[in-house]
Amino acid sequence: MKPNIYSQNMKALRKNLPELAKLISGELTADCEYIVEESKSKELTLAIKSVDKTTQIHSKYDPVREAKQQIEKSEIVNPKLLVICGLGLGYHVKAALESFKKDIAYLFIIERDLSALRIAVEHVDLSDLFKDKRIKWLIGLKETEAYAACYSAINREGLSMQLNLKTITVFSQPALTTLYADYYKEMMRHFKEAGHATIFNYGNSSDDSLIGLYNILDNINIIVRNPGIKDLYNSFKGVPGIIVSTGPSLSKNIEKLKQAVGKSIIVAADASLAPMYKRNIKPDMTVSLERITKTGHMYEELDEDYKKDIYLAATPVIMNMAYEQWNGPKIIVYRDFAHFKWVGIDRGILPIGPSCSNQAFQILKAMGCDPIILVGQDCAFESLEKTHADDVSAMTKLNLRETDLIKVKGNYTDWVYTNNIYNIFRKNFVTDIAAYSGKCINSTEGGAFIEGTELMTLQEAIDKYCTKEIDIKEVCNKKLKTPTDSDVSSSWATFKRVLKETIKEVEEVISGCNKGVEEITKFEERLANEGYNEIEDFLERFPENDLNAVFLILNKIRLKIVTSGKYFNLFLMHIIQMIIIHFEIEFNALPSMSQDQKRCRLQAIRMLKKWFPQIRDVSRRSLEHIKSQKAENYRNERVFERVILEDKPLFDVSWEEYKKGVLDQNPTDADRHSLLFYYAKEQENMRKENHYMTKRDLERHQQRIAELKQALKDYFNLEV
Repeated sequence: MKPNIYSQNMKALRKNLPELAKLISGELTADCEYIVEESKSKELTLAIKSVDKTTQIHSKYDPVREAKQQIEKSEIVNPKLLVICGLGLGYHVKAALESFKKDIAYLFIIERDLSALRIAVEHVDLSDLFKDKRIKWLIGLKETEAYAACYSAINREGLSMQLNLKTITVFSQPALTTLYADYYKEMMRHFKEAGHATIFNYGNSSDDSLIGLYNILDNINIIVRNPGIKDLYNSFKGVPGIIVSTGPSLSKNIEKLKQAVGKSIIVAADASLAPMYKRNIKPDMTVSLERITKTGHMYEELDEDYKKDIYLAATPVIMNMAYEQWNGPKIIVYRDFAHFKWVGIDRGILPIGPSCSNQAFQILKAMGCDPIILVGQDCAFESLEKTHADDVSAMTKLNLRETDLIKVKGNYTDWVYTNNIYNIFRKNFVTDIAAYSGKCINSTEGGAFIEGTELMTLQEAIDKYCTKEIDIKEVCNKKLKTPTDSDVSSSWATFKRVLKETIKEVEEVISGCNKGVEEITKFEERLANEGYNEIEDFLERFPENDLNAVFLILNKIRLKIVTSGKYFNLFLMHIIQMIIIHFEIEFNALPSMSQDQKRCRLQAIRMLKKWFPQIRDVSRRSLEHIKSQKAENYRNERVFERVILEDKPLFDVSWEEYKKGVLDQNPTDADRHSLLFYYAKEQENMRKENHYMTKRDLERHQQRIAELKQALKDYFNLEV
């Protein structure tokens, strides 16, 4: 060991990477011997001795020169996000940074053994690497920790790094990745899967996100009148929480849940209510986050008396009809979407993953529950036909094909079948559990292995943890703060102001998109007028400076759009983020496909030709929805106050009352606006494509439309 070098390295480590410094300062054990000696060039070299075999990691002659040659021969292209497998003494890391100093935005170093890092720290100067903010260290990870650690590292760096996920370039230190091939292969699999999951979380359909936004607007009345999950933060510290999901294994132990009632907080995924209801097991809460109609129909199947004491802790992207079907108390739970920050009504935001069960986990964690016990959380299927527990609603049925199935490690078997979506649900649990300070018990008694959980039968978990009575309702009643009339009025006033500013900013974005389309049209007209018909001809003859000028103008317009005002970003960013992010990912990947900058610029302009209309279309649709479905009603204070502040709809139960009490008495222009507004709303509901819409839904919409048409004719002599 070289004392001066070690001291210098540790100083840099403690300042920049204190957790890593702490890890390598402790007692370490290695499964091999690291041999450091001087090479012919006087630089240190490294060998690894394992049992009776010694492997030379760096050259005995000139390890620095060797590392440079390895990097040069690797043919690495566009290393914006470079992953290096194997540390050694770091020569190849320094060589990569020297060769690609202008290109590398992020560099991940993966090393299987903490002892290997300490050996390097003791013998070579790595202080510059420890100070370099671009470098991220994944050292000494066990396979069970790998996915969560990779996912955490990727997401910790935020969007600027995630936009480069398609440019992942890998350099493998030859000797180390040969000696420990299986380890580094698995680590790269976990890293790439974590990257894929990160992109998946941004969504791939602006239409789906638009539906969520429409539902939020329809649910404003629910949001302003009900308490939020933030009121229950840390209210149940140390109380066991149970998540009931709908995996096939739920049928094995569902009856055991009766023993946990009143001794734990039981949170049921919405689809698991049906089998629980059939067995007269009442959870404390149910969760829901699906935007589709089937959620409301799930609740229709349940008796009103059963629902009345269960909290519906839903994310208000669910359809309003789901709330209509729920006669029990409600708790508003926001996902970490910009939409909910845009609304301006604080109810508590949680980092909820893609499934109801992921939502339940975050709720229990936020309330301070420990342990959290998983039941029916298979994340897997018994067969193509058996995807859920007995008695679960047929609406949840999956139409699987054999080609959809993949194998993953099982809890009690070598492997089980799942598919890519359910595997993402499983991995979301892995990352959630890694960030949870409590204990997570998997009492599914079947299904896929979830790293970070402790296996235990449900009976064992209940016997060990569910031992004390707790009055959950009493605690909730005490902690939950139902908004007062004054609170409701204040929230509504805030939202009206937000809406006004949003409309203004969205209109500016639409104008910017139109300008981008106009610039591209001018560019294409020039190409046509000057006879550029073939790409190769264009690349040869078109002035590069002119091409750069066009690109810079378009890019300036694009950047102005994506950095638009506060309300636009909060209102639409979750919807358009998949368009923006997928563009940025593809744009950053262009140099990986071609090193011809002119060709890359042309392709970028082609991509922007699609980008501007896409952003414009989504912005227009959102704006039209606000104006047609909401704006008339918002400007009409009388209707607004009746619907929002007094919590009285204009149709359904109160339709007859409204006709007798208002229209038959003294109808005004405001009432005409109201009827037109609801007529437009019902027409839009009819136009929505929804595979789960039932005959009953259609009949209900048709009846409302007929009543509204007749009222407009009878009271205002207006044909629509």
